Amino acid sequence: MRLAIIVLVLMLFVPTGISEPSPMEQSYEGNPIIVINLTYEAGIGGGNDIQGDIVIELFLNWAPITVTNFVGLVNESFYDGIFFHRVIDDFVIQTGDPSCTAVGVYPASDPTCGSNGSGETIPFEANANLTHINGAVGMARSVEPDSASSQFYICDGPQHGLDNGNRSQEDDPGYAVFGVVREGMTLVQAAAQVPTSNDPLNRPIYELHINSITLKGFVTAEIEEEKNNNIPNINFSLSILSIGLLAILRRN
Repeated sequence: MRLAIIVLVLMLFVPTGISEPSPMEQSYEGNPIIVINLTYEAGIGGGNDIQGDIVIELFLNWAPITVTNFVGLVNESFYDGIFFHRVIDDFVIQTGDPSCTAVGVYPASDPTCGSNGSGETIPFEANANLTHINGAVGMARSVEPDSASSQFYICDGPQHGLDNGNRSQEDDPGYAVFGVVREGMTLVQAAAQVPTSNDPLNRPIYELHINSITLKGFVTAEIEEEKNNNIPNINFSLSILSIGLLAILRRN
């Protein structure tokens, strides 16, 4: 009985039911890093103020067309000054329409806010390594698969129902993922929780404002090595547990 209890206790520290990790959890040399600086000033019943940076790695290695389009817009300061026009808690926060700027006092804006883009579209781009994990960044589009332009969203929690191959209709390829949040996921979660008008667009009651989106740089070999060194070695931990168990058994 004592042995059984000891084994049970050790099993509490052994991870079970761990899903296969996503390739998106790793950084890849040469991928662009962009930073979204946002501000939310809450009014009455508007929750808490938000201010800070969301750091995103773009997967140029797997989505070159989508990433090149996005970085080009960033370099033109295309996104600076617009707001997140669609916010759904536990789903996504969406932005990228250049007409979504406050006209006078927010929420007054162009009546077509939420329906526009850069004026150019890109083909739908899918890759088996890119799925809607927590913090995934994807391209918004209309019913036509090749209609993505400038609008994008950030996932608040895993949203695999949006993945290529997971849609209910055969002619629906899903949505193109092209990046993932590396830092600032708490800001994404806070943004997803701001009160909205609950209209079809779920627009925030107070402006969730993008001050700027900038290209910070590119992933280097040094960044990858530093990240890998910070990953806990589960096999090492299990070895320590095994040694401890053997020592206890020998004493008994």
